[in-house]
Amino acid sequence: MFSIDDKVAVRIGKNVTINVDKLSIGDGVLIKDNVVIEGPEVGIGDYTVIGENTELVAKSPCHIGMSSWIGRDCIIDATGRLVIGNGVAVAAGCQLWTHMKFGDTLQGCRWEWQRESIIGDDVYFGGKCLVGPITAENQSLALMGSVVTHDMKQNRVYAGVPAIDITDKVGTHYEEIPIEQKFQLLQAKLRDFSDHFDPGEQIEIVKEWPDSMDNDVTYFNVATREYTKRLSEVEVKFMLHLLMPIKFYPAATP
Repeated sequence: MFSIDDKVAVRIGKNVTINVDKLSIGDGVLIKDNVVIEGPEVGIGDYTVIGENTELVAKSPCHIGMSSWIGRDCIIDATGRLVIGNGVAVAAGCQLWTHMKFGDTLQGCRWEWQRESIIGDDVYFGGKCLVGPITAENQSLALMGSVVTHDMKQNRVYAGVPAIDITDKVGTHYEEIPIEQKFQLLQAKLRDFSDHFDPGEQIEIVKEWPDSMDNDVTYFNVATREYTKRLSEVEVKFMLHLLMPIKFYPAATP
């Protein structure tokens, strides 16, 4: 059993099965219809979405970070330990595997194993990727339909069966954006948000933390990609307005 009474804006759809010994769910989490989550220990961070008909079956600890997206019809296997970072996208129909079983070991089967899989921050798996137990470094990308059996390096792009590095042909997944440009872009998002919901003076976009802060204001620091988590109604609505293209994470010590 689990309780979400102390969480804000958690939404759980119809026909959801959760059978987990130790479950932690963050604020703003969305679990859509017909999802199955089973295992001894599962953690799901703030504002993460689990899409329809997805099955997450864990026999080892499984942790999914904040503002991640697990699309519909996915299979997430955590027979071996599985860590999925912040801002990760696992698009519809993907399968993440950490084990191979069923061969008869008494008869000499060599393909009977489980291994951990570590998925870094801002990693993207395109639709219907098949992913073995790998380490995917931050900002790496596998294009749709890829079969990923080897580690993915930071900010590199992979495609094919088996997946190979094609970054030199298509360019990196991420590029540098100046802080001033980030500031202007987020200000534009706030203006767009204001057309639908009046934030009053409860949201402030900054390039560095102010010397003094108002506890009734949520500050979004574009230099650090952090915000001062207050869980006000305005803040939650603005976070949901930004997702999934733009992601911020709670500041530890603003």
